[in-house]
Amino acid sequence: GEVRLQVGDIVGGAKATPAEDGSLAMARPGVSAPVVDIYTDFACPHCGTFDKANDPMLKELAVAGDAKVVFHPMVIFNESMQPAYGNALRAASALRCVGNGARWLSYQDALYEHQPANLQTEGYAVGELVSVGAEAGVADARFEECVRDQWYAGEVKRVSRGYVDSGVGGTPTVRVNGRTLDQDDIATPEALREAIEAAA
Repeated sequence: GEVRLQVGDIVGGAKATPAEDGSLAMARPGVSAPVVDIYTDFACPHCGTFDKANDPMLKELAVAGDAKVVFHPMVIFNESMQPAYGNALRAASALRCVGNGARWLSYQDALYEHQPANLQTEGYAVGELVSVGAEAGVADARFEECVRDQWYAGEVKRVSRGYVDSGVGGTPTVRVNGRTLDQDDIATPEALREAIEAAA
């Protein structure tokens, strides 16, 4: 099966545009810089903290036309790191079952809200991923089939390997115009915003 991708509308006139590689761009039409690439893993506790802290600010930048923000969900852990690897793979695969960009963003937020407590906690069972999607208002019949059968698991693995090969060594990783920010720059929303504005 395959999910049809659709551009979604974000309040304020920005668009949420899903891409074939499973990433999603938030931007006003015509805004192409600076590009803020965000690489995250749903099983990584730091990524949950990062999302909660920065998501509103990143949406604000996109809506204001001050940046193009691109989310890249991935699996950073290797297969021997269970249950974290399986958790991350199921969650990222499920997110790809949402074709509409605006709903994709809602589901990403919902996934972080249901994040397993730590790397040793089994979570994101397919049944839970389906019900979280229903709560977030993103589910249709194909969504459930896609999540349960993990249509996109192979794709997520392939894309994640590509990110690691390109130098993503941990999550969250943030790149602005291709340059990887150091940890100080992503420690707070204020610091991250400054780093993005400095690149504009």
